[in-house]
Amino acid sequence: MKAKLLFLGTGASTGVPMIGCKCSVCRSTLKKNKRLRPSVLLKIAKKKLLIDVAPDFREMALTYGLKNIDGLLLTHIHYDHIGGLDDLRVFYLMNKKPISCLLSKSSLQEMKTRYAYLFEKKEHKTSLSVELKFQVLKKDFGTVNFEGIDIAYFSYFQKKMKVTGYRFQDVAYVTDISEYDEKLLKALQGVKILILSALRETPSPVHFNFKKAIAFAKKVEAKKVYFTHIAHEVDHLRISKILPPNMQLAFDGLEIEFFDYAGKQAK
Repeated sequence: MKAKLLFLGTGASTGVPMIGCKCSVCRSTLKKNKRLRPSVLLKIAKKKLLIDVAPDFREMALTYGLKNIDGLLLTHIHYDHIGGLDDLRVFYLMNKKPISCLLSKSSLQEMKTRYAYLFEKKEHKTSLSVELKFQVLKKDFGTVNFEGIDIAYFSYFQKKMKVTGYRFQDVAYVTDISEYDEKLLKALQGVKILILSALRETPSPVHFNFKKAIAFAKKVEAKKVYFTHIAHEVDHLRISKILPPNMQLAFDGLEIEFFDYAGKQAK
C-alpha cells in the first residue's frame, strides 16, 4: 500500500482570501487561489497522522470526510498551526481515548501557557476538552517511533521560535523556516520529496520567500519540491509558470503518493 499525503491547507497565517483584502488573488475565483491555514494529513502504515491542526480544521475535516486520526505531530505553537486544537475533542468524545501528540520540549512548555486548561486534573470521564497523550522529543535532531512508525525529526528557527520538521523516509516536511544551520541540510540528505514553506516573492523577516526557498531546495537536491504556507499575494497560475521544472505550488486538496512503509519508492 502506498503512503499518501493530503494537503488540507496551504495558506499562510491569514488564509486566502484574507479578511478585508481586495487584491486580485483574494478576489479570484480560481480554486487553487483559495487556501486554508497550513496542515497536512499522512496516511501511512494504516495510520492517519495529522501534522499541525490549523484554525480551519473543522472545515478541513468536513470537506475531506476525516472521521478520526491516530496521532498529531506539531511543528510549533503559532496560532495558524495549532488554532484548531479544540476541534479534535470530537475524536476523543467518540473514541474515549487520548490522541497521541508528538512535539518538542519547547512546544510543550508553550502549550502549558497557551492551553493551561488541557493540563488541569479532570474527573474521570467528565472531560469535554481534547485529551492528548504527549510524546516529547528528547533532542533537536533524531529518530523516534510514533504510533508504530519510525519518524526522523530536526529543528530550525523562525526567528526566536524553535520549529520541528519531520521526515518520513524519502519525504520531508519543513515549514515556517527562516534560520537554520548545516545540521539541517545533513538531516535532509537523500530526501526525494521536499515540502517547504515559501511565503511570497518579496522578502519576509520570518519566512523564506520564493528566492530563498528555491535556493534551499537546490541545496537539499530533492527530486520534487512542493511549496506551501503561501500568502495571499501569490497567484497560483502566474507563479507556477516561473518556478523551476521540479518545483510547484501545493494547493488545498492536492494528494501525493510517495512510498509504501517497507520503503519501496512509488513510481
